[in-house]
Amino acid sequence: MKLHFHYIACMAIAFCTASSQAQDVDTPWQLRIMDLNHQVKVDATVRFTKEKATESCIGGQWKRVVVERKINADEKFFPLNELLAYDVERGELTLGRTQVCDGYRFLTGKLRPRMISGAYKIVGPGYSEKLGYFSLNKTQ
Repeated sequence: MKLHFHYIACMAIAFCTASSQAQDVDTPWQLRIMDLNHQVKVDATVRFTKEKATESCIGGQWKRVVVERKINADEKFFPLNELLAYDVERGELTLGRTQVCDGYRFLTGKLRPRMISGAYKIVGPGYSEKLGYFSLNKTQ
């Protein structure tokens, strides 16, 4: 019983730490999105806010993402010019556009303290297509 409680406590602390880092208002993150051939299509600096996302067609606790700087941005590949939001659930970050119903473009990856990486997908009713990969690196 003692070991079980210790495991649960450690998992809760790890989740809270990772969640708070993804929501760090003052910390810029370097975002890189690659296609399926690992060619960089988007390179930008983003900042997570604690502000509630104004529009969302999907359930969750969505908060705004601010694009601070675009270094290289293929807007057709990933819509940096649209309102972006993020949600953290069960140790996983989902970032993307949520106001275009049934045409979600999501970056999804496991939370880590200084780097988050995962898949870039387009998701709709009854389908999901992998478009590439992404990485988020904490810059400070």
